[in-house]
Order: sequence, then C-alpha cells, then structure tokens
Amino acid sequence: MINYKKFVNKENLILIFILLFFIHLFDGFENTFKITKRSYDSRMQITHGYCENESYGFYNEMVEKFKINNYQVTQENYEGYPLFRGFFYKKDTTPNKEFYLLLNYHKSIIPDTVTVEGKKVNLNELDLLFNKKNCYLFKLKN
Repeated sequence: MINYKKFVNKENLILIFILLFFIHLFDGFENTFKITKRSYDSRMQITHGYCENESYGFYNEMVEKFKINNYQVTQENYEGYPLFRGFFYKKDTTPNKEFYLLLNYHKSIIPDTVTVEGKKVNLNELDLLFNKKNCYLFKLKN
C-alpha cells in the first residue's frame, strides 16, 4: 500500500505550487499545445520569418526546390541577421554549380554589382532563378 501521508507534506505542496506557478507564468500548457499542433517548419518560419529576420522560410523553400544545399552557396543577409547555413549543412558539396542568396535586400533596383560575403559579385554574370519579396536566388551562368 502507498502511504499518501508521506507524499503530502508542506515541502512537497510548496514545490508543487511553485512548479505550477512557473508553468503558468511561462504559458507552459499553451506552448506545449502549440508545439504538438504545429510542424517544425511552421514554428521555425513563425520565429525566424519568411523573407524577414533570418529568412528561414525562403532558405528552406530554396533547399526544397533547387537542392541548393548540395552545392556551394554564397549568401548575405542585408539586415545583419545570422545565416542559416548550419541548419541545412551538407559536408560534401558539389562545386560545379554556384548559388548566390541575397536575403532582405531592400533596395527596389538591384545594381550590377553587390557585395556578398565581403566580395564584389557582378550580377550580369548570374541568372536570377527565384525571387520573392526582398529575397533573391541567383545562379552562376554556365
């Protein structure tokens, strides 16, 4: 038989109330519900944006459409956010195609030359494969 008097004492009750307080304070029940009902990709896109902030949604779509994580990708986020290379990293990449990602580029007219990862890139030597809002994917012409 379980002795309930051993479990129900002041210290245990206080710990239970403190635990429930913190769960309520940080919306633990609601957050658990959201995690179970939303997919990983939708949670990442809500947190990191489609074509804003880190541009997770655009990067993820380019990985799915063009398999850019199989090739060398040079990218720049013009709002200064970190890049999502690590989430889509493949150790062995093929150097025969080269892609350029411009994320959060807010100028309405793209000049002939832009700076990507600290080096000047002539956009006349690239083909625009895809663009949505202020995010662009270019591929080096063959």
